[in-house]
Amino acid sequence: MRRKLLLTAVLVAGVVGGCRHKCCSSSVGTPRPYLPLPPSPGNIPPPGVPISPAPGGQLPPADLGAFPGGSAAPRGPAPEILLPDPVPGGKSSLSSPGVLQPPARAPQVTQEPPVAAGAEPAGGVPGFVRVNPTAASGRRPALDGFDTLKRQGFRSVVYLHAAGADVAAVRDVAEKKGLTFTAIETTPETLPAAATAFDRALLDRSAQPVYVFDDDGLRAGALWYVRFRTADQLSPEVARIRARGLGLTDESDEARAYWVAIQQHVGR
Repeated sequence: MRRKLLLTAVLVAGVVGGCRHKCCSSSVGTPRPYLPLPPSPGNIPPPGVPISPAPGGQLPPADLGAFPGGSAAPRGPAPEILLPDPVPGGKSSLSSPGVLQPPARAPQVTQEPPVAAGAEPAGGVPGFVRVNPTAASGRRPALDGFDTLKRQGFRSVVYLHAAGADVAAVRDVAEKKGLTFTAIETTPETLPAAATAFDRALLDRSAQPVYVFDDDGLRAGALWYVRFRTADQLSPEVARIRARGLGLTDESDEARAYWVAIQQHVGR
């Protein structure tokens, strides 16, 4: 009886210890790791399968990008910031890095337009320009030009002549047409005195409207420039623009002499 019990125990132990069936395995359902792979960029295990590091190998960092070699996804170039061109001779409009400012604007200069030519006497009155409601300017009238001025309501004429000029013939024609005649000698040397006489003739209410004339426009333009700068208080730039339309230039020796006299009298 004892021998049977011992034999039964040996058989049970052998069965339990030597069984390789799934029912006797305690590791059922536990995934077995694959054998370590030799280091090679082409050996990639299927997703979801745990791997063991190769001998001497290291696992890659967890934050590597999706591109081979562990490099992050390439990024495009940084956006270009376009800046406005600076005003020539001025400072840049960029006050702080990365901030765009409005384009700088060039200073604006308000200029009075030049006097308009025409607008009344034409026949026999060359270069006629209406300067203001009480005065006009131009070249020396022809014989019929004095008739034109009289018909248009002018009461007087002012002749700006060179030194030593004979004005008797012009005076006779003007006075016969019923126009008050005034002659003013105008040269660079007599510019201050001529400017005073010029202002006096323009301000005589009994003689308005007045027509001022010379032979080529230079003397009239010079005196008008002086008046624009003194009586009308215009800037040098605006006075020059208006006087240029009345005959003032700087293209001859005589014209440059007038400019020297003007600068000495009223400045630029």
